Amino acid sequence: MTMIQTEQPASAAKTTHSYLEWGSIFGGAALAVAISTVMTAFGSAIGLTLVSPEPGRSTSVTVIAIVAGLWALWVAVSASAAGGYLAGRMRRPVADASAHERDVRDGAHGLVVWAVGALLVTVLTTSSLVGAARTAAQGVASATSGAASLLSQQADPMANALDSIMRSTGTTPVTPDERAEAGRAFVSGLSTGKLEAGDREYLASRLSARAGIAQPEAEKRVDDAFAKLTQAKETAKQAAEKARKMAVLTAFLTAAVLLVSAAASWMGAMLGGKHRDEELNLSHLIRRG
Repeated sequence: MTMIQTEQPASAAKTTHSYLEWGSIFGGAALAVAISTVMTAFGSAIGLTLVSPEPGRSTSVTVIAIVAGLWALWVAVSASAAGGYLAGRMRRPVADASAHERDVRDGAHGLVVWAVGALLVTVLTTSSLVGAARTAAQGVASATSGAASLLSQQADPMANALDSIMRSTGTTPVTPDERAEAGRAFVSGLSTGKLEAGDREYLASRLSARAGIAQPEAEKRVDDAFAKLTQAKETAKQAAEKARKMAVLTAFLTAAVLLVSAAASWMGAMLGGKHRDEELNLSHLIRRG
């Protein structure tokens, strides 16, 4: 039997290998991570100078948030662009590729630099250097609250309310069971938004007997204590809602910064590839005088 051999086209005979050059990619990613780490630590140091434990001497939280967001954007874009440029400049182009194809491959290298850099940053967040920068940034957020805010967070609204109605001027101390009973009544009222009439009258009667005051005055004290608890509950809800909105905004801004930095890495790699093809001479930047 005669074997018929067919010639493969020249394009199919080309060596099949990956066009990704990992040496240039890892070099660009390492540069991007290094720049990001240094600038993040530097920005944290600057941020600490803007705050003080005394509220009146600290820069407003809004200003700090805006400055921090702009700084994070600048760090991400500049680091990604530098890493992408290095990868594009160091990549060996394929001789038979068109100018457009070289641009695409250079840009793809920049995009992979961005992806590898993002992974490296995630891994390095547990290291001492980046951990210190993160701790400093968290210190900025904590310091802005001020000493007064810290003291208010340590206060227990329920304990204060119970103290205000369970104080006794008599010889018989308030028992733990009575205090727990009053606490359960307040918790039940907070869950429904209204203190039950029976619980109100009972607490007032116990307060009247303990403090030696009239029933109407005791009821007023119970109402005042419950009003303070209700206000504390609303304050906590507002704080939680504010934190939720801030978390959502932070997530969207983080995604936006990542997308912009990816584009910067792509453009930086294309620019580096263009300078490579043009053999741009940068010796004047490092020439000795």
